[in-house]
Amino acid sequence: MTAQPNTERPRFGVFATVGGVEYPANSYPKDGRVTLVVRRPENPDPALFGWTAEYDAWTATLPSSECERLVEVTSLAEHLGHTCQVVSITEDGTVGLYYVGEEKAAVVRAGFVQVEGGTWAKTVNLYDIYRYRERHTDLLFDEWKTKAPPGSPSAR
Repeated sequence: MTAQPNTERPRFGVFATVGGVEYPANSYPKDGRVTLVVRRPENPDPALFGWTAEYDAWTATLPSSECERLVEVTSLAEHLGHTCQVVSITEDGTVGLYYVGEEKAAVVRAGFVQVEGGTWAKTVNLYDIYRYRERHTDLLFDEWKTKAPPGSPSAR
């Protein structure tokens, strides 16, 4: 079976790489285990996944140590000089943003509105953002660091 690349943008959430293929996970690892959740008609890997009616999806729960990579992905962009989280991009080029900076007075002047306590949002055109990127936070780093051989640079 050929792996299907994840083409959804913006990407956010937890993703695990298993057997060279990246899959979405339903949450952070818990008790050293992670659950992968794939919502598509065909089973992505019958040796790994089984159908779970509760999720209405193919799922696989495995030790996080079996993941080649486990990351939290956040999509970011700049808008009017402010760093923002990109929460949606529609087919017509409309982009949903959350402000992630500290300067609340400036964000109000930039047209963001408070949608709930501490969350400032704005909808803009795709051409009004720049430096679109994904931030990947390695969720296995601490585990790998503790397994590093004594005296190696990563063990310090």
